[in-house]
Amino acid sequence: MQNLIRYLLVPLLLITGCKAPQASSLPPQNTTDIVIAKIESPPPNYLDEWFIAATPEDDPYPSVCSLHTESGYLIGSGILIRPGVVLTAGHCVNGNNVFSITIGNEQIMVKKTVLHSRYSDSLGRVQDDIALIFLECESKYEPAELGCIEWIKRYQSITTVGYSFEYKKYSKPKVFRYFGTVTEEPDTMKFIPRPASVWFGDSGGGVFAEYEGKSYLVGVISNFMVIKPFSGKPVVSECSATIVSLYLEWIEREVLKNEIEETEIFVRDGR
Repeated sequence: MQNLIRYLLVPLLLITGCKAPQASSLPPQNTTDIVIAKIESPPPNYLDEWFIAATPEDDPYPSVCSLHTESGYLIGSGILIRPGVVLTAGHCVNGNNVFSITIGNEQIMVKKTVLHSRYSDSLGRVQDDIALIFLECESKYEPAELGCIEWIKRYQSITTVGYSFEYKKYSKPKVFRYFGTVTEEPDTMKFIPRPASVWFGDSGGGVFAEYEGKSYLVGVISNFMVIKPFSGKPVVSECSATIVSLYLEWIEREVLKNEIEETEIFVRDGR
């Protein structure tokens, strides 16, 4: 099987020294089985100083979705990177309880999740905090394009996108700035915030950066560290995101495995 995977592996696109997965060549599937989820407009709150609420009518990051349990409880966020594949943080799927995603006005059931084989959460540090979610059917929304942190300059403004309180928000310009990596955590990028509060549900969301006028997904939000309150509010002291470009080959490998498994099932069942 390994030789078959190696033989069938689609060549990755080389862009300024960085590989990026190709978009799916599969035709769009009929999505009549999708359950439409109503998204309420968010109420005003103190986070509006740093974040902008996305709405179905105005959403610059349509590829970012929310993850839910079977009862509808919000687990975290994810990013559509193929019509039927979502990228998220490993700790969001570690409990194996992601039942569906909500993206735009679509609610799509989850077929399976794949946690990175080296994922670990020990001594307060999460390593290889990345996972894939395979969907029961494809989404109509445009997948995010993957990019490299090598394209980003230190202190460049980046945008974080995620869910909280059942609605979606993205950071305003200059709220977060890319800082770099540290020797002890080579698989994560660090970014510096201005004083801001954290909210539940942002884990697994996207970190986007501009390169030559285009927005690319460069990180998957892993964790925030909170220190003492600032002006009566918790302050984020450290932000980390898993570097997407370090896992491109793993993503391609798992996507291909899934395609082979589906083909084998199709042949076996004669469908």
